[in-house]
Amino acid sequence: MLDRQIVSYYARMLNRTSRRCIGSIFIFLASMLTQIAAAAVLDVPGTHATIQAAIDAAVNGDSVVVAAGNYVENLNLKSGVDVRGAETARTFIEPEASATPVILANGIDDVQLGNFTIINAQIGFDSINSTNLQLVNTVFVGAGQIALQVDVDSQIHVLNTVFRNNSVAIRRATAQAQITNSGFVGNTVTITSPVVPFVASSVNVNNCGFFDNEDLKVAGIDTGLGVAAVIGNPGFVATPNYDYHLQQGSPFINRGLGEDVIDNTAADIGAYGGQYADVKPFPVAAPLVANASGATSPPYSASVEWSANQAYLVTNTVWPGSYLVYYRQNQSGPPYDGTDAGNGTQPSPISRGAITRLTLDNLQPSVAPPAAPQMLSAEPRMSSAIISWGAVAEAVDYRVYFGTAAVTENQVDVGNVTTFTVSDLENATEYRFAVSAFAQPVYHFSITARDSTPSTHESEFSPESTLAIGPLTESALSNELTATPDDTTPYPDLPDSGCFVATAAFGVDWSAEVQVLRDFRDRFLLSNGPGRAFVRWYYRNGPSAAALIVEFDAVRPVVRAFLWPLVVIALFALAASPAASFVMLFLCLALVVVRRTAWTRQFFMRLTG
Repeated sequence: MLDRQIVSYYARMLNRTSRRCIGSIFIFLASMLTQIAAAAVLDVPGTHATIQAAIDAAVNGDSVVVAAGNYVENLNLKSGVDVRGAETARTFIEPEASATPVILANGIDDVQLGNFTIINAQIGFDSINSTNLQLVNTVFVGAGQIALQVDVDSQIHVLNTVFRNNSVAIRRATAQAQITNSGFVGNTVTITSPVVPFVASSVNVNNCGFFDNEDLKVAGIDTGLGVAAVIGNPGFVATPNYDYHLQQGSPFINRGLGEDVIDNTAADIGAYGGQYADVKPFPVAAPLVANASGATSPPYSASVEWSANQAYLVTNTVWPGSYLVYYRQNQSGPPYDGTDAGNGTQPSPISRGAITRLTLDNLQPSVAPPAAPQMLSAEPRMSSAIISWGAVAEAVDYRVYFGTAAVTENQVDVGNVTTFTVSDLENATEYRFAVSAFAQPVYHFSITARDSTPSTHESEFSPESTLAIGPLTESALSNELTATPDDTTPYPDLPDSGCFVATAAFGVDWSAEVQVLRDFRDRFLLSNGPGRAFVRWYYRNGPSAAALIVEFDAVRPVVRAFLWPLVVIALFALAASPAASFVMLFLCLALVVVRRTAWTRQFFMRLTG
């Protein structure tokens, strides 16, 4: 009986304990799931305009992901909030306040920052009293003072980071600043510490690469620091473009600790090695495109050529990567889903293997007619008319139509302009004018690079190139406007653009006074019937008066004195509003008419006296 009670007691106790353990497990799992569910990804500039705004909005466990671009700001990191760039080579941070560190970690914990390029900094990253930090796959270029500064109370792991051309690459006051798989190239000082506490340069430096650092040269020969140091030119692809991928033959390849996420081999040294590297190849430059059609077309062909991506996982004599050619008609940007190359047998994208050129034959270019232009004005001139119209999107050429009985009697192709002078017209004859627009098919091309890994990681699209090719398509005609050219030819016709008296008085036809009077004539006289009648009268009589002024040089000052008030009036009219100009012009013309007879009589009395 006693044994049964003991067994029963222990059974009850075990049951209670089991229930408590299971309850604790459920509580723990629920807590974990709640944290996982609560974690958010904040996109920049998608959901937040700046990196700092995203950091400020984040809570512990969130992460900030920054799209490729150039960000001008100084960052204050927050505990438990990771900050990652989309692509190291194309996600830049530079300081808004140059005297402040670009990135500050002050009294924080548990943060990973990576996949950025830090430029134009005095101090790139400053860690103060912060622990459990990771700085990964980042590039520091040209820091004026210190690229990375770590105080005595901080703990940070620097992994697969590149320090190039900095005054001081790393200044650390603690051995808890561990440096792994990182590259040091062209720095004045590589790794240093304050006098107190002093930390030897080689402590906790593992599998790093060194080249051309001023303080590490011994008798002009490069040396390195730490365990398993690699010394030699890393063979970066294109440092002016901030492309720090490695070329084939680099001594940094497969020399780091751990494994590469890109190709699952031993980690490379530098910004594109290790488990946190961004896997996309660097985009190639915009391709060169040209019309490769024969002397007679159709058929239509286009040639496309581009520069190779020199990263060793793309350009490789043993395991080369490949390129994809994307194209599309009449629309910019992805998706590049063209289908007409090769009479429809070569849809986009077209794989070219390791070859960096392609000719697309038997294209089928076509485009819808553009919208009809809108005629804006038709201004009559002597034996001509100046017409203008609004620009049409996608138009590459315009055709002007004109005639008397029908607007389609005559036509002339004028190019991609929005104003044109139609000449050789009959004066005193009303003409009708209209315009059409032409569009031409346009192909848009972009290239991507793919690496040779089993995952065939693909780069972002290259900058786009375009090619206009194929037959033009004409729009409907614009609205019609009319104009009647008028006879304003001077007699005799002298080569001074019509300002005969003013030219004779002021000496040259390009003087400022002459130009003002010409502008006044064009704007206020030739734009109406009475004004054109006055111009015709002046053109008949002005040359004779000008010849007289030229013959008798002594009268020039008198004529200039006569013209100066007219120049002032013209200046005022050209600068004033239309209403004010009309009133001033009316008053001044009335004054001139009243005084004209007296001035003329006095002028000829002095001349003959």
